Amino acid sequence: MKAQLDISYLGLVRNVLGCRGEKIEATPGLTIRDLLEILVEKHGEPFRASVFKSEGELRSTTLVCVNDRDIDELEGFETKLESGEKISVVVGVYPPEGG
Repeated sequence: MKAQLDISYLGLVRNVLGCRGEKIEATPGLTIRDLLEILVEKHGEPFRASVFKSEGELRSTTLVCVNDRDIDELEGFETKLESGEKISVVVGVYPPEGG
C-alpha cells in the first residue's frame, strides 16, 4: 500500500515552484533522502538549486521538517516517513546586509 504524504513549501522554494504544496504517494519505508530525490526528479534544477548547495548537502537556509520537527532532531536524511505525515520544505532568504 502506498503512503500519502502532504508536502508544503515555504519561503524561496514556494516562489521557485509556484505552488504552496502537493500530495505525494510513496512506498512504505521511504526516507527523507528518497523523498527529496523524488522532488528533484519531479521539479528539476530550480528545486535542486534552491534546496541543495551541493550534491546531497542542504543549503544552510534550508529546513526540512516532519510533523513540525526538524529532521536534524530525528534521523536526518534517513528519517522514515509514514502515511499521513506532513513534510515542510522551507528555504529562508536572509535580507542583504547593509553597510
